[in-house]
Amino acid sequence: MVRSFAVRTATLALVVALTAALPLNASAQDATAGAPTQYHYSTTVTQVYGSRYPIAGHLDLEVFPTGIVRGYYHNAFQKAFIQVVGGRDGNYIWFDIGPTLVDLGFGVSLPPGGRFHVVATMNPDNAFRGQLYEEVANVGTPQIGAPLSPGAYGRPPGSLPAPNSQYAALVTANSAGPDEADQLIFAATPTEKSTEDYQGAY
Repeated sequence: MVRSFAVRTATLALVVALTAALPLNASAQDATAGAPTQYHYSTTVTQVYGSRYPIAGHLDLEVFPTGIVRGYYHNAFQKAFIQVVGGRDGNYIWFDIGPTLVDLGFGVSLPPGGRFHVVATMNPDNAFRGQLYEEVANVGTPQIGAPLSPGAYGRPPGSLPAPNSQYAALVTANSAGPDEADQLIFAATPTEKSTEDYQGAY
């Protein structure tokens, strides 16, 4: 009985100590995360060999000391703010624009759940330039309600579907490599805060 009481007391003391330490640890993480730095950019999207009419836009970003990037993008024609999420590591920045069904004027129509992905290198003045390409969610995944060919699921990993299956058609259609017309350049130049900026909370 004494042994049981001692074990219960020790267990209770351990639980109380861990419970008290958790909020302190969480607040310490918040303090080290720091406040984000806000950047505002004037952007252009062009084809890799130049465009007669570049697509102008505006990008508002918050970059956290931990490397997390978030913000909003809109083009000059439609003022629909599209969410941006990504990261930064040194001079490299990457982010997704979307998902969105809004035609941003890039010459690429996105399916539901699709987004644009930007990978770029930043200059010392925080301007950046890189590649923009279409990123489709659920590539090769049959749509809800679509008829499935026999054996579409339950294959061992790495095994190929039958050549005439619906799955093979989806993968083939979505894995074609980009040609010159599909390659887009995303360039961003820092600007001062303006009325073009996203006015809500990030």
